[in-house]
Amino acid sequence: MYTRDQVADQLRKRIETGDLKADSALPPERVLAESLGVSRMTLRVAIDRLAEEGLLVRRPNRRTLVAGDKISRSASFMSFSEEMRARGWRPHSVIRQMTATVADVSVAAQLNLEVGAKVIYLERLRFADDEPLALERVYLPYARFASLLGRDLASQSLYAVMERELGVRPAYSEESVEAVLLSTEEAEIFGVAAGAPALLTRRITRDEEGNVVEAATSLYRGDRYRMALVRRR
Repeated sequence: MYTRDQVADQLRKRIETGDLKADSALPPERVLAESLGVSRMTLRVAIDRLAEEGLLVRRPNRRTLVAGDKISRSASFMSFSEEMRARGWRPHSVIRQMTATVADVSVAAQLNLEVGAKVIYLERLRFADDEPLALERVYLPYARFASLLGRDLASQSLYAVMERELGVRPAYSEESVEAVLLSTEEAEIFGVAAGAPALLTRRITRDEEGNVVEAATSLYRGDRYRMALVRRR
């Protein structure tokens, strides 16, 4: 009888060798447990361990998938659309909300505006081909970008529209990254289990004159993303 560690090792090897292919579903627990000669309880503990390692992904419908290859998000200054197209994927978005609102203390400080100043709030679920990868929430100064409220930003890069139609070139950004766990609501949006790992980025973007053009937070699926940094001394 295999121990849970040995079962985890066996499954790990099958994933590494490609016997269990990326994005494919594991066989039903009963079938898999019988093939390994272990109890379903032992199998579940092993699966939980591999899920914690990011090798398996539990779905709300109780399917367990082999995690796909992770996307290395580079530290270079590219929009989501540009990054996905560079990888040969078709980016598109679902606009969850786009409206004019007023800046609270936090948003006003990030955009260098007065508290209560009018801003645009844009929330998009970002896809590569048909897979949801990121949930993006963006605040923009209304006085400068009011015309964006009439634009179709579901299939276009926000940065490209800024530059092409408004003459505003996002030039550089200050960004932080932290590891978080998805809430129940966030997990439902991505179609993964609550508590799944994610990467949360906070970004302030400026134009060539140093003016703030956006304050954004983006939530990236942890089973599909990793950060890639290049450092020089």
